Amino acid sequence: MTPPQPLRAVSTTQPLAQSHIALGGYHLVLERTETGGVLRLVGPDGAQPLEVAITPEGPVLRLRTGLAVVVDGQLALTADQMSLHARRALRLTSDEQVDIRSGGDVALRASDDVRLNGERIDLNC
Repeated sequence: MTPPQPLRAVSTTQPLAQSHIALGGYHLVLERTETGGVLRLVGPDGAQPLEVAITPEGPVLRLRTGLAVVVDGQLALTADQMSLHARRALRLTSDEQVDIRSGGDVALRASDDVRLNGERIDLNC
């Protein structure tokens, strides 16, 4: 495996409005915008499965197709605030234990039935 090349110094001159880099059948497209820039991965069919936009609020990662993340160890996500939203369905599964804890209130709302199934259901233990 070839060692990574050192990064070149960033030029203070403005690059082209759009640059292309061929990677196999894909292209990386770097486009300068009024508010920052966009880096896109463009497939041979023109599909754009990956985009990183640089905005005044910070970088935004957009995935236009499915994403699979496989980790052979622990995965930790930490943030001041975190939201998960699924437009159609949300599933949380585990082959073993699930532990949900809160240092404050927990609110569960449903516009329909709430089902709780288990061998034993212990409340206020």
